Amino acid sequence: MLRSEVPRAALRAPAIALIVVALVAGCGDGVGKTYPVSGTVFIGAAPLDAKSATVMFVPDRTKGNTSSFEPGATVDSTGHYTVFTKNQRGAPPGWYKVVVTGIAEAPPPESKGPLTKRPAPKSLVPAKYGRAATTPLEIEVVANPATGAYDLNLKP
Repeated sequence: MLRSEVPRAALRAPAIALIVVALVAGCGDGVGKTYPVSGTVFIGAAPLDAKSATVMFVPDRTKGNTSSFEPGATVDSTGHYTVFTKNQRGAPPGWYKVVVTGIAEAPPPESKGPLTKRPAPKSLVPAKYGRAATTPLEIEVVANPATGAYDLNLKP
């Protein structure tokens, strides 16, 4: 059979199959290698006890971390956190600026009428820790961290 006698669809099938295989192989979460990251957030000597608190790891580009992911965690009532990147436990290796937020009570319920004053929950964490540009907290995620390497000590 000459090539001109082969239907075009039959010629396209191998190319289409190759594209589908490539797309399926690339459909993972794309995070790559992560290392376990967990610790305790302290304000002064006491663990952070907030109604709602979070920890975010923002890649520090000035120290070579070009990751597009920002691993994060919620902080429990004992101040403990465990970081996840997308659905994967841990964080990719590298340097991060660490952002911490925490509020004393749950946000107020939705108002039924017009708001004359916007209620704001009381922050338990000093404002400088709430932005990557101002936080003094820096952490390097590594394969074998020292004990307590990911504990966060915030000054009141």
